[in-house]
Amino acid sequence: MSSCRIERDFLGEVPVPSAALYGGFTARVSESFKISGQTIHPLFIQTLAEVKKAAAETNNELGLLDDKVYEVIIKALDEVLEGKHSEMFPLDVFQAGAGTPWNMNMNEVVANRANQILGYPIGEYVPVHPNDHVNMSQSSNDVIPNTIRVTSLRLVSHLLDSLNQLEVSLGAKAVEFRDIMKSSRTHARDAVPITLGQEFSAYASMVKAHLVNTRNSADPLSLIFLGGTAAGTGVNTHPDYSDLVIKHLSNITELDLSQAKDKIHLTQFMSDFMHLINALSAFCVDIVKVNNDLVLMSSGPRTGLSEIQLPPVEPGSSIMPGKVNPSIIEAVNMVCFQVQGNRLAVENAAKSGLFDLNVYTPVIAFNLFNSLEWLTNAINALDLRCIQGIEANREVLEGYYTDSNAMVTLLSPLIGYIKASELARTSLETGINAGELAVTNGYITQDDLDAILSTPTGPNLHIVKKIKEKGD
Repeated sequence: MSSCRIERDFLGEVPVPSAALYGGFTARVSESFKISGQTIHPLFIQTLAEVKKAAAETNNELGLLDDKVYEVIIKALDEVLEGKHSEMFPLDVFQAGAGTPWNMNMNEVVANRANQILGYPIGEYVPVHPNDHVNMSQSSNDVIPNTIRVTSLRLVSHLLDSLNQLEVSLGAKAVEFRDIMKSSRTHARDAVPITLGQEFSAYASMVKAHLVNTRNSADPLSLIFLGGTAAGTGVNTHPDYSDLVIKHLSNITELDLSQAKDKIHLTQFMSDFMHLINALSAFCVDIVKVNNDLVLMSSGPRTGLSEIQLPPVEPGSSIMPGKVNPSIIEAVNMVCFQVQGNRLAVENAAKSGLFDLNVYTPVIAFNLFNSLEWLTNAINALDLRCIQGIEANREVLEGYYTDSNAMVTLLSPLIGYIKASELARTSLETGINAGELAVTNGYITQDDLDAILSTPTGPNLHIVKKIKEKGD
């Protein structure tokens, strides 16, 4: 067993590894909550250090924190922001409520490192104390949820970039495929003509709509309630603290943050996080639908639709040589399923607050951060390793189009629903496409048929009127 120092709190003695910058609080939590082995996203630790830095700057500006203590706290925090001491933040994400362990972990590391810089031993908390100095004007109840808000804003910015690129790639495919006719399908049956480009254009439009929705859902997270302390009332803070700490945090993070109107409201209610993860879940619903379309369109290659070809990324089978699966799509769908499960965890946490505090912020943070990061990475993979490399099997699509009942729908305004229905039945029985049958039966001329087919998705009523007038 490595050597330990003994620290004391009101519960008694607690052993702490001698070289650890964290202290007794963190050591107790580490021992008590060995649950998942999962630690929080490193960006959260960085943002928490920035919140502490903004608090120190504010307390110093208000004359509450003397210059010597302030300067050494800032030095310690800057080291954390540089990525040093990352091993000193070991806490499991499933921990005591309200994220108090995360808050105290940072307080202890900063206080011990500050004292070490000044030449004092760690673990004695003199002259810099984790509660009295590093945590001045703060509570876990405002520090942690606001750190989650800022971390989420940063992670969502990466997601928005990925959504934007996915929209661009789908839009490029829409242009590439704009002249490729195919039969649409409704009820999984042949329907009216459509172009492959129009289908991809719809996919791009869907992604853009979700980009806007996600961005709008994240906007309320820029409302910050630091200075609310334990219950949102601002106990133990200077009257000017809230305005100043948000100003300093905005400067440090380079984010446009503003003060919430009602700190008590945001201390109790976690619905802002629900709005964001709801937006992620809604996107997952639609992108899974698109992915399933792509799987079916690329199915085969001999016994499926084989309308498009997905870029191969790996051998698809351990038993079937030469088999290639839609592996990227499968992985992305699994991420989407997980995000939707995460949404339920956040919902349960958000509705389980009692009275003046929601204590379940750790599980909200864990599920929200994972959803944002995993979805970002999944979208990047889908875009780069699937969408950008999709190719159209033009001959297959043309064959489906000319042989499908899509042609019958084009002819219906000219020859009537009854005759068109008869053509559909005859076409299915004989294998002769409906256009040829219409010409053979004298319903329309070949020139009329060519005029109909020259319009990308079939004739509009103006063309129908011209053909009818010519016939009359």
